[in-house]
Amino acid sequence: MIRVAIDAMGGDLGPCIAFECANNLLSKYSDIEIQLYYHESFPCNTQSSKQHLTQFSKDALKRLTLIECSDYYRVDEELDRSLFKRKEASLYQALISMKQGKSDVVVTCGNTGVMVALARYLLGLIRPKLYPALMRELSVKPLRCLVDLGANVHCPASMLCGFAELGSAYVEEMSGEKAKVGLLNVGVEASKGSNIVRQVDILLSLREWPEYVGYAEGHELFSGDKNVIVCDGMVGNAVLKASEGLLHFLMGKAAKMEGSNQVLESFYQNEQRHGACLVGVRGNLVKSHGNSDVPAMMGAVEYGIDIARTQLSKKIEARLMREEIK
Repeated sequence: MIRVAIDAMGGDLGPCIAFECANNLLSKYSDIEIQLYYHESFPCNTQSSKQHLTQFSKDALKRLTLIECSDYYRVDEELDRSLFKRKEASLYQALISMKQGKSDVVVTCGNTGVMVALARYLLGLIRPKLYPALMRELSVKPLRCLVDLGANVHCPASMLCGFAELGSAYVEEMSGEKAKVGLLNVGVEASKGSNIVRQVDILLSLREWPEYVGYAEGHELFSGDKNVIVCDGMVGNAVLKASEGLLHFLMGKAAKMEGSNQVLESFYQNEQRHGACLVGVRGNLVKSHGNSDVPAMMGAVEYGIDIARTQLSKKIEARLMREEIK
């Protein structure tokens, strides 16, 4: 039985999205249990928890646990140590459940910075010198990923090398394929890029693992032989949101063309996971968009279920140990 802890707070649409998502998933999967961490008085909450529960089947209710929390982190929270003292906050409680072995994966739509800080503080790092990073699958078959997506904005060369190691461990453990790392840059010539990017290029070239195949340009994000694309969090977040914005723009334009919109929607559903995985901490953690609707939230939770089934965090840690990564 896979135990999923959902932080119902932090999303733009309120905890009602998490309740509906939980209902749908408990009906779809018979081998999952869901813990919902929520705050009853959220401004966008149009129904009470009791009203939401009337929509659940008897079987679903047996596998649902509600945890009402007296606090939650807002989207505009300042990142300081006071966050760690708010032990009754919904995300704090969800992460504690995983730390205590009561859940297998945590999914949240909340503040990214808060999530990363709390995960480091409560769960710990799988390697003391590796910073955790947000990673997104750009395609499933073949598996390719982009790392980092915003967990770290200011990245020295050593941190970017760590992203290459985490992303490579993810790809090789999830797909069985050999990772081939590309460093996102403005060109492939040796003289291109910032000083830090050129330093990373040299450092990765000296390593036996992971296999580094050079700079990657923007057009190689979705095709080509490089299946782990590395960049700092600011660049990665901009790339991700620009790509999603372009897709939504094209879907809007194609809506008036018979059949075209359905093709794009099918591609979007089949080729991309919903949500990003935080790699590098001792636990499975998925971050969904703050503006996630029910389908997007369901996709993020299903992604979480998949990585929990494969025990992703433990496999990445074991792989890094085999490669003697400190």
